[in-house]
Amino acid sequence: MSGTLTCSKEGMFIEVKDYKSFTELQTAITDQLINSDNYSLGTPVYLDIGRNYMTNKQKRQIEDVLLDHGLHLKEIISRSMISQNLQEEKPLIEDMPRYESTSLICRNLRSGQKVFSYGNIVVLGDVNPGAEIIAVGNILIMGSLRGMAHAGARGDDKALIAAYRLNPTQIRIAEHITRPPDGEQGVGVHPEVARIKAGKVIIEKLKI
Repeated sequence: MSGTLTCSKEGMFIEVKDYKSFTELQTAITDQLINSDNYSLGTPVYLDIGRNYMTNKQKRQIEDVLLDHGLHLKEIISRSMISQNLQEEKPLIEDMPRYESTSLICRNLRSGQKVFSYGNIVVLGDVNPGAEIIAVGNILIMGSLRGMAHAGARGDDKALIAAYRLNPTQIRIAEHITRPPDGEQGVGVHPEVARIKAGKVIIEKLKI
C-alpha cells in the first residue's frame, strides 16, 4: 500500500490508493498523521483514495479519525464509480465527453466556497447561492444547483452540467454564459442538463 501526506497553504493532502480494506485505510491515515507534525489544528484535509469507493458511514469514520488530531475533512477525491461508468460503452449521460479523473464532493457547498477540478466534479449535495464550482470536464450535481457552475473551463464546449434541480445564478460552458433573467427564479422540477447546441447554452430534461 502506498500513501503520501503533504501540506500547503490550502491544507493537507493525503493520498492512499492501494489499500485492501477500510481498516487498512484508517490505519494508514493514522500512521501518517502520527509521523507528521507539519500542520496546525483546524487544517482542512483533502483525501485522495484513487479508484476506491467510500460509503457515507465510512466517510464519517474518517472524519472522526481526523477530528481526533484536530483536523477536519474538506474533500474526498474518488475516481471509482463515476470513472467506471464513463468507461462503459453507453455513457452515463447521452453525449457526455469522457475525462479520466473525477472529484467526488460529499457535502453541500455554502456561499463563498469554491471548488475546482482538472476532470469531472460530482457533488452529492446542493450548490447554494454564492458557491462556485469549476471543472475542466463535466459537472454532475445530485442535488440543487443554485450557485455558479462552469464546465469545460479550458475551452471544451462539449462539456455539460447536470443537476437534480437546475436553478443556477449562472451557468458557463467553455466561454458560453447564461443566467436567469433579472427577477426570475428557476423552479425546475425535473433533473436537467445544460449543454452547448448551435453555439448557445441549451437546458433540457435529463435523459439517462
